[in-house]
Amino acid sequence: MPSIVIKPDRYRDLYVYWSTVVEAPVAWGDRAFMRDHLAEEWRRKHPGATPDRLSDPARRIDRADACGTSAAGGYSFFGRWDDDGFVYEQRGILPRRHLARACELLEAERESEVWDLLEPFEHELEVRRG
Repeated sequence: MPSIVIKPDRYRDLYVYWSTVVEAPVAWGDRAFMRDHLAEEWRRKHPGATPDRLSDPARRIDRADACGTSAAGGYSFFGRWDDDGFVYEQRGILPRRHLARACELLEAERESEVWDLLEPFEHELEVRRG
């Protein structure tokens, strides 16, 4: 599960492609953008193949609409609607409510401001910076 689609808000047409490797958003956009992004990534990684039931771009987005996440199988807990936040680059916890804003800041190349949105890890007093 190196990357999943997370829908930050049930009622907003925004989908975030979250890397579980770097623990951060790597792409974001509306439903059409995400469908195209996922399809292109699939074609690049699997030339000539047809997506299976779990990796089909439309189904991944549908799972994100329904559950808050495209994660399936043993990883289906990650990013669900009741998941309040995500570990961000081992710096702290990015609350789900700030995920859309974090993407806006990343797009504007203002990553240090994303750190201001983070909450410290449990038993830590501050977010890990720079």
